[in-house]
Amino acid sequence: MENTIIAVFCYKRAAKLRRCIEALLQNPECCNMEIVFFSDGPKGEADKEGVLATRDYISQLTGFKKIHTQFREQNLSTGPNFQQGLQWLSHHYQRFIVIEDDLVVAPNYLKYMLDALDFYQAQENVFSISGFTFPLETTIYRFDTVMHNRFCCYGWASWANRVKDVVWNEAVLAQWLYHTPHFKTALDREGRDLSRILDKQLTGKISTWDIQMQVQVHRNNMKVVYPVLSKAFNIGFDNESTNTFGIDYLKTNVDPGSQRVFRFCSAAIDNPRLQAQLRKPYSLPALATRKILNTLIKLTGRIQKAS
Repeated sequence: MENTIIAVFCYKRAAKLRRCIEALLQNPECCNMEIVFFSDGPKGEADKEGVLATRDYISQLTGFKKIHTQFREQNLSTGPNFQQGLQWLSHHYQRFIVIEDDLVVAPNYLKYMLDALDFYQAQENVFSISGFTFPLETTIYRFDTVMHNRFCCYGWASWANRVKDVVWNEAVLAQWLYHTPHFKTALDREGRDLSRILDKQLTGKISTWDIQMQVQVHRNNMKVVYPVLSKAFNIGFDNESTNTFGIDYLKTNVDPGSQRVFRFCSAAIDNPRLQAQLRKPYSLPALATRKILNTLIKLTGRIQKAS
């Protein structure tokens, strides 16, 4: 197996992918790293132009040690595209750094990820490294990372020996969610949205992959490493997005990128004050507020179209 690769998942948002990759190329490590693009196929004729434009952009890229492409002939949808991509990564590489096409990363994103993968590799209760974090009040905190118990998909990294055992089987997931005592309550300890997201996945209302990662974290009592200062931010809250819409609750403070040495905390160190801050955006009051505002946004949009 090779050591570390960058993986980019994309669909039809060529302009966003360009912004994503231009930011990534500000990381000096790119020229020494391989990158793979998992490009899902178009759902229909309306999406073909965007998919082809995205692939044209990928095909002319330079700046990496080697560029791999996996252009899907058929549309798998978000969840299966990620599932197959992560299984391929786990089979061929020991470690991988993952980005979606609606993320913009800091110039020290790769350095942070590579150093974190080194530091936490032997701490096998660490499932993944997150590149994103919410704005944190960190008075008298001496580390650049904090441990948490919720998987974060907004720029992340992991190891093959952690990800290869993620459970994708929906019958198994349904058994846990609907028939295992206390599973739902325990899952929602890291956010009141988690069991609802899993239910939507199992009932076909959404096609996603990160909730399966969270189930793996939850069931195995694993940790997720968050940066104290975010190394990435999301640009996907618009009509082009599949699973994000409405109020952009992911606004954060982004590392300017000059820091090149990081102080990593041990996986054994918990900080309840910082962990409470990371849970707050997924609390019942926060979720309810976003639900109301997003409903108003949809309603306003329908009224404007009708007029």
